[in-house]
Amino acid sequence: MLLQQEAERAVIGAEHQPRMAMNDNFLIPLTGFELPPDYPWRVGFVGLVNEQLRRLRATGYFVPSRFFGYYFQGNNPIGVSGNWTVSLEPTQPVALLPEMVGQYTGGKFSISSTGRAIVPDYMLVHDRLDGACWLWSFTEGLQFVEAVEPTNEDGGWDNAEQSKHF
Repeated sequence: MLLQQEAERAVIGAEHQPRMAMNDNFLIPLTGFELPPDYPWRVGFVGLVNEQLRRLRATGYFVPSRFFGYYFQGNNPIGVSGNWTVSLEPTQPVALLPEMVGQYTGGKFSISSTGRAIVPDYMLVHDRLDGACWLWSFTEGLQFVEAVEPTNEDGGWDNAEQSKHF
């Protein structure tokens, strides 16, 4: 009788647990999974952006931000940081990322989609400061790595609409 009551409570409790949809904001730390700080250079991201800047006859050069995002549409690697989204060459070391993430997560998570026109469920976010990496649901991860300045709820303005930034 006691076991039956516990089982019923477990079932009733499970029915009332919130369920997350696939599009919910997931942040999955990959403790111990690190990329080197110069990874954007190694995979050609920085060189490709600087090449595009030269073609546009822009003065200056690309100053990499702290965070980069990586994902695959089909077999095509994509890198994102700030205002730049770059199709990378599908060569090592970037070509190894999907397999490395799959092995590290036991096949539970992927940064690859099945085709070029489909985005994956997750993006690998890389912090160049300490090499740390984590998976973030694609939409939220993209918004994060595209942000050029951190923001807060008030947008950096006080109640008198005066900038808080010096």
